[in-house]
Amino acid sequence: MSGLRNILWLLPLALWFSWPLWGGPVSRFLAPKGGDGGLSGGQVVERPAAAGGGFVMDGVLFTQLKNGVLDWQIQAGRLYSGDNPDLLRLETVEARVFKETEPRFVITGREGEYDSKRKLLLMRDQVSVQTAKGLLVQAASLSYDDQARMISTGEPVRITGRNLEVSGQGLDYDMTDDSYEVGGRVKVDIR
Repeated sequence: MSGLRNILWLLPLALWFSWPLWGGPVSRFLAPKGGDGGLSGGQVVERPAAAGGGFVMDGVLFTQLKNGVLDWQIQAGRLYSGDNPDLLRLETVEARVFKETEPRFVITGREGEYDSKRKLLLMRDQVSVQTAKGLLVQAASLSYDDQARMISTGEPVRITGRNLEVSGQGLDYDMTDDSYEVGGRVKVDIR
C-alpha cells in the first residue's frame, strides 16, 4: 500500500475498529444534559404516555394577542398531547386573562385541558379564580370559553371578597357584561 489514497482508506477503518475504546466517552459527552431519565443519578420523572404523534413539554408559557394587544396567557408546569392534536393537556396551570394589558383575573388549578380549535380551557383539581376586583372564586372544576368570554362551572362554588361570602351550585360569569350568576341554593354572608 503506497500513496495518499490508500492511507485515506485506512483512517476510517482504524476509527471504526477502535470505536469500543473511545466511543463510550464521546457518546456520554455528546448526550443531552438534564433530561436523561435518571441515568446520571438524577430523579426519574414519570411522564404521561403521549400516544400517536404526541409530545411532552415542561415549563410552558403561551400567549394570545388580539389586534396586537395581550389578551390571555397560559403557563403550565407540563404540557402534553395525545391522539387529538387540538387538545393539549396541562399540569400545574396558571391562566391570566387581560383587559387592555391589565390582568382581569387569574385562574389556577392542578390540571387542565386546552382545546385550541374551540378556544376552551377546562380546569380541574383545586381551581381558583382571583379577580382584579378582589374576589376569589373556588370550585372543583370550571371552564373558560374565550370565544363567548364566559367562565362557567356546574360544581359547588364559593366566592369570597371583602366582607362577603357567597356559595351555591354552579356559576356563570359573563366578561362582556361583567355579571355573575350563581345557581342552586345560594347562601350569602355579608360581614
